[in-house]
Amino acid sequence: MFEIHTLRLGELLIPQGDSFLRDPIHAWFVTDGNVRILVDSGMPDAADLKLRLRIDGQGGGHASLAQALAAAGTTPEAIDMVIATHLHFDHAWNLDLFPRACVLVQRDEMFHAVDPVATQRIYYFRETLIGLLNRKRPSELRLVDGDETLMEGLSLLKAPGHTPGMQVPVVTTARGKVALVSDLGDHYRYWYPADPRATDKPMRFMAGSFLPGAIRSEGERAYVASMARVKAAADIVVPAHDFRIPRRLPADWFELPASTEDDLGHLVPAAKR
Repeated sequence: MFEIHTLRLGELLIPQGDSFLRDPIHAWFVTDGNVRILVDSGMPDAADLKLRLRIDGQGGGHASLAQALAAAGTTPEAIDMVIATHLHFDHAWNLDLFPRACVLVQRDEMFHAVDPVATQRIYYFRETLIGLLNRKRPSELRLVDGDETLMEGLSLLKAPGHTPGMQVPVVTTARGKVALVSDLGDHYRYWYPADPRATDKPMRFMAGSFLPGAIRSEGERAYVASMARVKAAADIVVPAHDFRIPRRLPADWFELPASTEDDLGHLVPAAKR
């Protein structure tokens, strides 16, 4: 059985008119006491992102990731495997911290990083792709084709939607199966669009369905089909950009947060940045 530690790596402030949307950046450390796995590797340092994209933020980079891993009781050097859910800059940076680890990414995601849909060109950084291509040995990089069982209690589901090569790790814990859904639906509102615990703007007509994300490479039907398939394979989902996700699983276990009270991803006035 595995334990999952949520790693808070930083925060972006996405411009929304005269205000900003707070966007937390997460990764996950997964371990059974023997194997040590990192799911996603976070974003560049906030100062670097400011220069690249003119986006404000805090944290990120090598230091934040190393500190978060230390708080979870491990080090970059101890990581055996890094699962990249996809290769956007806020999920697949800092891979150079893990020269000993094997990076797993869907083959279709590598292709999409080379030739992304036009709306996603800004999200793929050249250095990420070059770093992966420099991993020449099978022990350094493995391209995954579709679903795969990696070991007992850990599998990958290919889930095109946010990107063509999106993959979702499904992790077995003592209390059930957890899907680390990353950006397939990066906030609880996408998984439970009719539930007032998930969103302060519930859409009752969407009860029993899913809301596809705004940033997507696939059509709505294909996107929702991926979400439904992932949801059916797990007991709970953990999205990447919601402030309310569990901090440690299975100890901190819930399908939905109790309310939207701690959903801090709201607009904040520019004067209070």
